[in-house]
Amino acid sequence: MQNLKHTPEQRKVTCVYGRKRKTWCGPYAVAVVTGLQYEDTYKALKKIRGKRSTAGVTMKNMMTACSKFGVKTERTELEKRKKLNNFLKDNLAPNKVYIVEITRHVIVVDTRDCQTIDNQSLIWEDMYSTKHKNKLVRSFVEIKNPKFDPMHNNMDFRFTEQLAAQG
Repeated sequence: MQNLKHTPEQRKVTCVYGRKRKTWCGPYAVAVVTGLQYEDTYKALKKIRGKRSTAGVTMKNMMTACSKFGVKTERTELEKRKKLNNFLKDNLAPNKVYIVEITRHVIVVDTRDCQTIDNQSLIWEDMYSTKHKNKLVRSFVEIKNPKFDPMHNNMDFRFTEQLAAQG
């Protein structure tokens, strides 16, 4: 059996007319870093916001949800916005997990193996070839104790090798 990284499934809930409900990026990111399923984090964020939906949750809302599920976070605001592609190379430390706020969206970045995931892709993919690479980064949250195994069979150590070559 393969040991792969935690990847929450897309939302399975439907409306009264049988249409699938949307899988929002904020609850999905929280589900990834907490090791939970989407519906659990969706319900928690709805309660934290006090609204009927989780569309447009803030980084503060997501940090509160992470805290509720036992995940420690630390937020950093950028003084000047930066394209995600440049941000990945310049601002992130190796061997860490982040929730990164880009233009009208959030993604999870794992620098332990140079991969990213979000509610649009639903799979872990190379962080340098993400379709969001030209979006602007506003802020990011470092996840101090992600609830998914750092070692897995689909690891990629290019980020660590690039840092070694630079230093």
